[in-house]
Amino acid sequence: MVMSFHIYEMALVRKWWTTDYAKDVVSSLREKERQRIPFNFRSPQIQYRSHLVKWICNIAEGLKLSSTTVHLAIYILDIFMDNHSIALESLNLLTLVSVLLAAKFEERDINVPKVSDMNALIESPYPVAEFLAMEFMTLQFLKWSLVHPTAAHFAEFYVVHIISPADFSSDNHFETYKDLQHAAHHYMKEFLDYSLQDPGFHLFNPSLVAGSCIALARIRLRLSEKWTPGLLEVTQYRLSDLKPCMELIMRVYHLNQPTNKAAEERKRKFTESPDHGYGTCTSVTSSPETSGRS
Repeated sequence: MVMSFHIYEMALVRKWWTTDYAKDVVSSLREKERQRIPFNFRSPQIQYRSHLVKWICNIAEGLKLSSTTVHLAIYILDIFMDNHSIALESLNLLTLVSVLLAAKFEERDINVPKVSDMNALIESPYPVAEFLAMEFMTLQFLKWSLVHPTAAHFAEFYVVHIISPADFSSDNHFETYKDLQHAAHHYMKEFLDYSLQDPGFHLFNPSLVAGSCIALARIRLRLSEKWTPGLLEVTQYRLSDLKPCMELIMRVYHLNQPTNKAAEERKRKFTESPDHGYGTCTSVTSSPETSGRS
């Protein structure tokens, strides 16, 4: 049975993935992801997307916002841009409002930024009335609901099951099981970050994107089993279901690698190894130059 919206909101207040009703929350998220607005890659401003996404990540880092806030903000930005023609001078405003709405839904009240905090990020502040008007337009388009599950939401639950004590052995080159667990969480988060960089990930259900990040993290750790019966039960995906999304993540990964010879050699060794060990790379930028207001 799908959870009511009220119960779902209550679940978000705590670490729901560790509670007795975690499976009910996941069931609700899966039902909701099946109702997503189709993404059609038709935004006239899609060429600015990569800059706006990096800016959102930069904002979130500065304001110490959660991963789920980042993913929801980017989803709001993407789906709104895909269904509207946004004036260039309004792109930065839409980006800030997307962060603000996501934070209001995902963060505790004390962590939710104010309009003044958002305006402090740009050279020419927007009037509060413009923030409110953009918020109204965005929420109206989303039918006044911010319950839009992202890969980060599913990952919160999946990561609890990413490894088990059976995965720990002397071959892992980790001193303790806790070290292995920490590395697994790190790699999963890194692959989740890559999934934000290409709008093509909207073609996959968020639960599948999260499962793909889990699988890649296990491959990166060179665990003896790439996928387990336990993960099949938790995610409801076979490894073969995940492969197209995993391949897209790795394409994004390779595009983000340095071009120096040492990096190329590491990349060759990784891709030629049986288990495909994968490295990491992230980047952030300041506010994009999409208008005279930023």
